[in-house]
Amino acid sequence: MRLLFLLTILFSLPVLGYQSSVTSTQREIKWNYSNVPLKIINNSTSLPSSGPLIEQAIAEWNAASAFQIVPASSSSSKIQFVSDFSIYGSAVVGLTQVSYATSGVINNASILLNEQHYDFSSTPGMAIGNTIYLKDVVTHEFGHFLGLSHSEVLNSSMFYQTYPGQSELSADDKAGARSKYSFGHGTISGYVKGGNHIGILGVHVQAISRKNGDSIAGITGEDGSFEIAGLDLNDTYYLYTSSLKNLDALPSSFTSSQTEFCPTAYVSSFFGKCGRENDGIAQGISLTSSQTNVDIGTISINCSLRIQEDYVYEKLQSSFTTLEVFNYDLEPRMEKSYVGYFNPNDLTTTSFTAADKLKIDLSGYTSPSSKFLKIRLVSQPLGNGVEYVMTVKKNGTTLGSYGKTIKPEGTYNLDLAATAGLSSSLATNVFEIEISAKKLSSFSASYSIPDFIKFGSVQNLPYLLVMSLETIAGPVIDTGDVLSDNYSCLDAPFTYAVEKSTANSDEDISKAGSAAAASCGTIEPPSDPGAGPGAFLALLGLGFFLSALPSRFMKRDKKILS
Repeated sequence: MRLLFLLTILFSLPVLGYQSSVTSTQREIKWNYSNVPLKIINNSTSLPSSGPLIEQAIAEWNAASAFQIVPASSSSSKIQFVSDFSIYGSAVVGLTQVSYATSGVINNASILLNEQHYDFSSTPGMAIGNTIYLKDVVTHEFGHFLGLSHSEVLNSSMFYQTYPGQSELSADDKAGARSKYSFGHGTISGYVKGGNHIGILGVHVQAISRKNGDSIAGITGEDGSFEIAGLDLNDTYYLYTSSLKNLDALPSSFTSSQTEFCPTAYVSSFFGKCGRENDGIAQGISLTSSQTNVDIGTISINCSLRIQEDYVYEKLQSSFTTLEVFNYDLEPRMEKSYVGYFNPNDLTTTSFTAADKLKIDLSGYTSPSSKFLKIRLVSQPLGNGVEYVMTVKKNGTTLGSYGKTIKPEGTYNLDLAATAGLSSSLATNVFEIEISAKKLSSFSASYSIPDFIKFGSVQNLPYLLVMSLETIAGPVIDTGDVLSDNYSCLDAPFTYAVEKSTANSDEDISKAGSAAAASCGTIEPPSDPGAGPGAFLALLGLGFFLSALPSRFMKRDKKILS
């Protein structure tokens, strides 16, 4: 008899944000080859021209790492449309089956697409009724084909619910593939702890890229350890810690994740230095070819948002007096970050707030030739359903205003980026930044942030402002920065030790069958698999939900994509 149970993860080891699947003996599930043939069976009745979309999804993953999926006329691994999906149920849109040995080496894998209950479309956008954009589905399933599980990074293809744009790989997806199949990339590791130096289980740690604002994540294990691998080099990353939002879509061992370790509510926050908790500065971690792996030590869970005191004072006044947040003369560096916020109670959907006014003084930078200033505002990966407008001035003259943009699939890009040239007349290299915000409508927020009801931030809504010197060739990196961890300034006095959950198989079976818990799982093989001495084959069924539709469709039943 075959039993369905959730895939569990050994919490004494770092857990990746993009969730690499493992066997019951904690061996990583992956292919042991650089090229794997795949038979594409074009038997769709709703979308006869499905082949090009499937090949585009393959090309996305092939470009991400050294591992290559190669379309072939004959292979034990295949992708096909199934007209009788009754064995899996009408709620399941697709299913990835992975056959692997006890070592974790994948032998073959197949993707089954439910055409009994769904029509597949070649048009990008939100799923309407039972019509679904095929590439959103198969791009996610090919991630499972590689051995990846689910991610809580909001724009990742491996996010557990579908959303418009899921057909394009995020930095988090690419990092997951690289960590399995490529070399020459960077790694950030460390521990997240609270009072009494107790490691905290189940903290979502996002590394936010200076270059493009992308998020790549890790999840802490039982001892608070995390590792974020597969990172681009020649970049700086800022770490943001938050609680997990949907434990039901993760292995059941996460159910004991701790969140009640503060006198009030646990607050998401950026990693800063001890002694600078009230400066509003997030600490950057730079990765280069000479520094590919960084162990940052200990990050503290915080019980309050780390914001500059002068900034908080100005937010409470009727008029915001400009604050200087970067002065090269006082702090000769190539980049600096600053954390601001907007109170959700101050936001409306009809008008923008009064502006935060910030000053960047680069008049002391004496090598402006071929350099320019890049200003990046990052908010969307944090789950903020906020629309911003950022106005950039140089020496009092407005250079431009920047707001949300529309992505090809029709969702909003809420993060902002601006560039401004430096002048040889050094005294004129003084910039003013004005940032205003308003709340997105419920429809726009749900359309642009997957599962906004669960993942949307409800606390003070922080944004990260990254100010950096750049060249056409790329960013100028602060290579001499000295990292300072939080070992001597831990917050969260009520932190307590927890152990991973040990849910029994009956509980896992019931969870795996419910729409609220479409977690990755395995199907136990027959007692005599015929796989040779000392080995057995298992079937790994991996998947995610279709998101509830925004606005009037929000209460419709969710559909499982396995």
